[in-house]
Amino acid sequence: MTGTVRHFDSSEWQRFDLFPKIRMGIRLLHENRDGGAFAIALAAPKDFIKPDLLIYWIKGKPNLTGRLPANAQLLGAFNTACPLPLPTEATREQGVLLLYSLADDEIVDTSLPIRLSNTAK
Repeated sequence: MTGTVRHFDSSEWQRFDLFPKIRMGIRLLHENRDGGAFAIALAAPKDFIKPDLLIYWIKGKPNLTGRLPANAQLLGAFNTACPLPLPTEATREQGVLLLYSLADDEIVDTSLPIRLSNTAK
């Protein structure tokens, strides 16, 4: 079975202030200027190393207790070369991005609350 390759080539905005602990760059991408899905591209400092880092989206303003919440939606593994498609909910509702190290079983950082759409500029 062959999957459809998606191209997120329209950049909406870029920010470096969403994560309090790590100066992580987040770029919001759009499939095309006239519509389509959104994705995020990540950029981390060269000295940032965390094993098995996963990126999650969590709706609302969660009260995190150090454990991965049950309603966390996996976006994918941290990879600076490959954008992570966003669920529609992330473009319509406020929430947070969560960096989670599977190997260390710990939350590495949580973003400030944001709605990931072109209105977040």
